[in-house]
Amino acid sequence: MPNVNIFKGLTGRAGSPTGSVRDMLTSAFGTNARGGPNTRAAAKELGVSQRTVQRWIAGEDRKQRNAPRADHLSNLRTKARQSTTTKKGRKAALDQSRSRFASRKSAKLTTHGLQGPEGGGKGYSRMRTVSLELSGTDIDAMFDAYEKGGDKAVTQWLEQHHSANYVPGWTFENIGHIKLD
Repeated sequence: MPNVNIFKGLTGRAGSPTGSVRDMLTSAFGTNARGGPNTRAAAKELGVSQRTVQRWIAGEDRKQRNAPRADHLSNLRTKARQSTTTKKGRKAALDQSRSRFASRKSAKLTTHGLQGPEGGGKGYSRMRTVSLELSGTDIDAMFDAYEKGGDKAVTQWLEQHHSANYVPGWTFENIGHIKLD
Protein backbone atom coordinates (compact mmCIF):
# COMPACT_ATOMS: atom_id res chain seq x y z
CA MET A 1 0.00 0.00 0.00
CA PRO A 2 1.47 3.38 -0.99
CA ASN A 3 2.27 5.94 1.69
CA VAL A 4 -0.53 8.50 1.37
CA ASN A 5 1.57 11.03 3.33
CA ILE A 6 4.29 11.01 0.66
CA PHE A 7 1.67 11.37 -2.08
CA LYS A 8 0.03 14.30 -0.27
CA GLY A 9 3.32 16.02 0.50
CA LEU A 10 4.75 15.83 -3.01
CA THR A 11 1.64 16.32 -5.13
CA GLY A 12 -0.30 18.72 -2.94
CA ARG A 13 -3.35 16.51 -3.42
CA ALA A 14 -4.96 16.12 -0.03
CA GLY A 15 -7.14 13.20 -1.06
CA SER A 16 -6.71 9.54 -0.35
CA PRO A 17 -7.05 6.81 -2.96
CA THR A 18 -9.03 4.70 -0.47
CA GLY A 19 -11.21 7.21 1.38
CA SER A 20 -14.44 9.02 0.66
CA VAL A 21 -15.68 9.97 -2.80
CA ARG A 22 -14.30 13.49 -2.22
CA ASP A 23 -10.89 12.04 -1.25
CA MET A 24 -10.80 9.74 -4.26
CA LEU A 25 -11.77 12.58 -6.62
CA THR A 26 -9.04 14.80 -5.20
CA SER A 27 -6.48 12.00 -5.35
CA ALA A 28 -7.29 11.11 -8.94
CA PHE A 29 -8.05 14.51 -10.45
CA GLY A 30 -6.52 17.15 -8.18
CA THR A 31 -8.18 20.34 -7.03
CA ASN A 32 -9.82 23.34 -8.64
CA ALA A 33 -8.87 26.98 -8.05
CA ARG A 34 -10.91 27.06 -4.81
CA GLY A 35 -9.26 23.94 -3.41
CA GLY A 36 -12.19 21.55 -3.91
CA PRO A 37 -12.07 18.44 -6.08
CA ASN A 38 -11.61 19.12 -9.80
CA THR A 39 -15.13 18.11 -10.82
CA ARG A 40 -14.63 19.17 -14.44
CA ALA A 41 -11.67 16.81 -14.99
CA ALA A 42 -13.43 14.03 -13.07
CA ALA A 43 -16.60 14.35 -15.12
CA LYS A 44 -14.70 14.28 -18.39
CA GLU A 45 -12.64 11.23 -17.41
CA LEU A 46 -15.53 9.31 -15.81
CA GLY A 47 -18.00 10.02 -18.64
CA VAL A 48 -20.61 11.85 -16.57
CA SER A 49 -21.68 15.48 -16.27
CA GLN A 50 -19.89 17.87 -13.95
CA ARG A 51 -23.17 18.37 -12.09
CA THR A 52 -23.37 14.62 -11.43
CA VAL A 53 -19.92 14.65 -9.81
CA GLN A 54 -20.99 17.68 -7.75
CA ARG A 55 -24.08 15.77 -6.58
CA TRP A 56 -21.89 12.85 -5.51
CA ILE A 57 -19.89 15.21 -3.31
CA ALA A 58 -22.96 17.02 -1.95
CA GLY A 59 -24.73 13.73 -1.25
CA GLU A 60 -21.75 12.47 0.71
CA ASP A 61 -21.55 15.70 2.72
CA ARG A 62 -25.26 15.67 3.54
CA LYS A 63 -25.73 11.90 3.80
CA GLN A 64 -28.11 11.94 0.84
CA ARG A 65 -28.57 9.24 -1.74
CA ASN A 66 -26.53 10.83 -4.50
CA ALA A 67 -23.82 8.20 -4.44
CA PRO A 68 -22.10 7.14 -7.66
CA ARG A 69 -23.43 4.03 -9.37
CA ALA A 70 -21.36 0.91 -8.76
CA ASP A 71 -19.63 1.09 -12.16
CA HIS A 72 -18.69 4.76 -11.68
CA LEU A 73 -17.51 4.10 -8.13
CA SER A 74 -15.36 1.21 -9.31
CA ASN A 75 -13.85 3.36 -12.07
CA LEU A 76 -13.21 6.19 -9.58
CA ARG A 77 -11.50 3.79 -7.15
CA THR A 78 -9.29 2.53 -9.96
CA LYS A 79 -8.33 6.06 -11.06
CA ALA A 80 -7.59 7.09 -7.45
CA ARG A 81 -5.46 3.99 -6.85
CA GLN A 82 -3.58 4.49 -10.13
CA SER A 83 -2.69 8.05 -9.12
CA THR A 84 -0.32 6.60 -6.49
CA THR A 85 0.61 3.21 -7.89
CA THR A 86 1.44 3.83 -11.55
CA LYS A 87 4.11 5.93 -13.21
CA LYS A 88 1.51 7.61 -15.42
CA GLY A 89 -0.70 8.38 -12.41
CA ARG A 90 2.17 9.79 -10.34
CA LYS A 91 3.31 11.90 -13.31
CA ALA A 92 -0.17 13.39 -13.72
CA ALA A 93 -0.43 14.03 -9.97
CA LEU A 94 3.00 15.72 -9.90
CA ASP A 95 2.31 18.06 -12.85
CA GLN A 96 0.78 20.75 -10.64
CA SER A 97 3.66 20.57 -8.15
CA ARG A 98 6.25 20.66 -10.91
CA SER A 99 4.77 23.83 -12.34
CA ARG A 100 4.55 25.41 -8.87
CA PHE A 101 8.28 24.84 -8.22
CA ALA A 102 9.57 25.23 -11.81
CA SER A 103 10.67 28.84 -11.43
CA ARG A 104 12.11 28.47 -7.94
CA LYS A 105 15.81 28.24 -7.31
CA SER A 106 15.28 26.51 -3.97
CA ALA A 107 12.66 25.27 -1.51
CA LYS A 108 12.58 23.93 2.02
CA LEU A 109 11.89 20.21 2.42
CA THR A 110 10.61 19.07 5.80
CA THR A 111 10.28 15.40 6.68
CA HIS A 112 8.82 13.98 9.86
CA GLY A 113 8.96 10.34 10.79
CA LEU A 114 11.12 7.58 12.18
CA GLN A 115 14.54 8.54 10.82
CA GLY A 116 18.15 8.92 11.82
CA PRO A 117 21.74 7.91 11.13
CA GLU A 118 22.97 4.36 11.07
CA GLY A 119 25.67 3.84 13.67
CA GLY A 120 27.95 0.80 13.53
CA GLY A 121 25.08 -1.68 13.63
CA LYS A 122 23.12 0.44 16.10
CA GLY A 123 20.22 2.33 14.68
CA TYR A 124 19.69 5.82 15.94
CA SER A 125 16.29 6.27 14.36
CA ARG A 126 13.85 8.35 16.35
CA MET A 127 10.75 10.34 15.58
CA ARG A 128 12.35 13.46 14.14
CA THR A 129 11.52 16.45 12.02
CA VAL A 130 14.29 17.47 9.65
CA SER A 131 14.29 20.48 7.32
CA LEU A 132 16.76 20.93 4.47
CA GLU A 133 17.08 23.40 1.64
CA LEU A 134 16.72 21.83 -1.82
CA SER A 135 18.00 23.40 -5.02
CA GLY A 136 15.80 23.49 -8.12
CA THR A 137 17.81 20.57 -9.49
CA ASP A 138 17.23 18.61 -6.26
CA ILE A 139 13.49 19.25 -6.45
CA ASP A 140 13.39 17.92 -10.03
CA ALA A 141 15.43 14.87 -9.03
CA MET A 142 13.13 14.12 -6.10
CA PHE A 143 10.02 14.46 -8.28
CA ASP A 144 11.64 12.23 -10.94
CA ALA A 145 12.43 9.58 -8.34
CA TYR A 146 8.84 9.59 -7.08
CA GLU A 147 7.37 9.56 -10.57
CA LYS A 148 9.52 6.66 -11.75
CA GLY A 149 9.56 4.46 -8.66
CA GLY A 150 7.01 5.67 -6.13
CA ASP A 151 7.54 5.61 -2.37
CA LYS A 152 10.53 3.28 -2.40
CA ALA A 153 12.47 5.30 -4.98
CA VAL A 154 11.80 8.68 -3.35
CA THR A 155 12.75 7.26 0.06
CA GLN A 156 16.06 6.05 -1.40
CA TRP A 157 16.61 9.45 -2.99
CA LEU A 158 15.88 11.16 0.34
CA GLU A 159 18.32 8.87 2.16
CA GLN A 160 21.06 9.63 -0.37
CA HIS A 161 20.37 13.35 -0.30
CA HIS A 162 20.24 13.54 3.52
CA SER A 163 23.39 11.42 3.78
CA ALA A 164 25.24 13.78 1.44
CA ASN A 165 23.83 17.06 2.76
CA TYR A 166 22.87 16.44 6.38
CA VAL A 167 24.33 13.45 8.25
CA PRO A 168 26.18 10.53 6.61
CA GLY A 169 24.26 7.25 6.70
CA TRP A 170 20.84 8.85 7.17
CA THR A 171 17.94 6.40 6.91
CA PHE A 172 14.15 6.60 6.92
CA GLU A 173 12.19 3.81 8.56
CA ASN A 174 8.93 5.60 7.82
CA ILE A 175 7.77 8.99 6.65
CA GLY A 176 4.74 10.30 8.51
CA HIS A 177 4.75 13.74 6.92
CA ILE A 178 6.63 15.43 4.10
CA LYS A 179 6.28 19.04 3.02
CA LEU A 180 7.90 21.11 0.32
CA ASP A 181 7.60 24.90 0.47
